[in-house]
Amino acid sequence: MTILANGSLSLPNSSFVFAQQNAYTSMELYSLIFWAFVVFILASWFLDGQTKPFEKLLASIIAFLLSASNAFLSFSIALMSPVSAGFIQQAPQSQVVLSQQMAILPSMIMQDNITWEVMCWIIVILAFINIINSILVLVDYTRITGVKKGGL
Repeated sequence: MTILANGSLSLPNSSFVFAQQNAYTSMELYSLIFWAFVVFILASWFLDGQTKPFEKLLASIIAFLLSASNAFLSFSIALMSPVSAGFIQQAPQSQVVLSQQMAILPSMIMQDNITWEVMCWIIVILAFINIINSILVLVDYTRITGVKKGGL
């Protein structure tokens, strides 16, 4: 299905709203998930395991889930770019041109490549290793502080 959008020459046509039938992931969604992953992975790295081991583990689990969704979304990432399709002339039955508008066609520019997908899956593996590290920090915390099983 080709989407045809009419736009004035004076208005910027730099972004389009994606239709729900679109199978491609928008760059805005991909960037949002990627930056949320960055925030949580940095939180899991810099949280002190001696005072906040549970928060460190929670941040690393959330970072792993976001990295996995980021890797899955990297398969279908695409960027829409407006391309000029020429002018559309509107004329009633009298065949006199009343208005003329510039036609803009959104075109897909594919952004996914195999190198980026491999890097995303390597990041998923590293995020999983970060979960194991956070679990080890939590075990070390319970050993040092003497937390007993079944105790309040």
